[in-house]
Amino acid sequence: MPQGSSTYAGIDIGGTKIAVALGTGDGATIASESFATTGTPEAGLHACLDWLASQADFDGARSIGVACPGPYDRRDRMMLDPPNMNGWHGFQIGTWFDQHTPKPARIMNDANAGAYAEWLWGSHGAASTLVFLTMSTGMGGGVVVDGRVLEGSRGFAAEIGRVQLAEEGPAGFGARGTAEGFLSGPGIAQNAAAERLISEQTGERAGLLDVDTPDARAVCELATSGDPAARRVIDRTNQRLGQLIAILGNVLEPDVIVLGTIASAHPELFLLPAKEAARSGMLSRVHERMRVVASTLEDRAVKQALAVAFLADDECATA
Repeated sequence: MPQGSSTYAGIDIGGTKIAVALGTGDGATIASESFATTGTPEAGLHACLDWLASQADFDGARSIGVACPGPYDRRDRMMLDPPNMNGWHGFQIGTWFDQHTPKPARIMNDANAGAYAEWLWGSHGAASTLVFLTMSTGMGGGVVVDGRVLEGSRGFAAEIGRVQLAEEGPAGFGARGTAEGFLSGPGIAQNAAAERLISEQTGERAGLLDVDTPDARAVCELATSGDPAARRVIDRTNQRLGQLIAILGNVLEPDVIVLGTIASAHPELFLLPAKEAARSGMLSRVHERMRVVASTLEDRAVKQALAVAFLADDECATA
């Protein structure tokens, strides 16, 4: 477990920006900065290390945690082919840190890192088994069991977004009918475009008709205001989310499933409907005690990177 008075460094690599921070073992941020994800991976990471070196507290930092887009090969410590980040494909990120800093560095898929941050600091109470679903630009997932992140031998465990929920459906990961296809922001937008066309063809007066290219945010806002077409999109999303929750519930028996980004911005649209949609597909005793909650974790990018730093520290201590 993290030591509350100790200092840690965290770097979160995203598609548009890289966040870097110093924090303490209780999750508090000492200082943070961000840089645009442009140029080479080496240039972006050098900017992070230069910023850290400029901070007085960095000398005492016990370790560096790095949260990166998946898939990440933890055995070879290499980023594989993160979507929309071609310049990072095949980047030997572990070797790079070995060569450029003496501090121990631990790298982890950002969805797994997010799950561990939720387990450490989420406001949902204690959990033996926790599942985190990102529900964002992509649909990633992470699992923590008794304080251990379920990574798999190569780091590819808990790729929940790739679970096939139907033979047909919105596209995600280059395939139709995946959890990412149904439950990510782009997937919801794909469903909304089809629903908008139906409203146009049937002459229904729907708010979706006033939005040329409805995204997930517009759909949620319209559904909240009672727009019938948007409500149908959300209802279908919850049916698929419930289907996924039932699968996870039966396999993992989680105490809590934490929903991020889209669902955490609109919990009234997703939490109860999704859990109710899962009921028929789950063991009743698992369903009764399982909680489905919205993430309330602030500064997620910073916290999930710091959470990985704690793992690096623990692993050094037990090596």
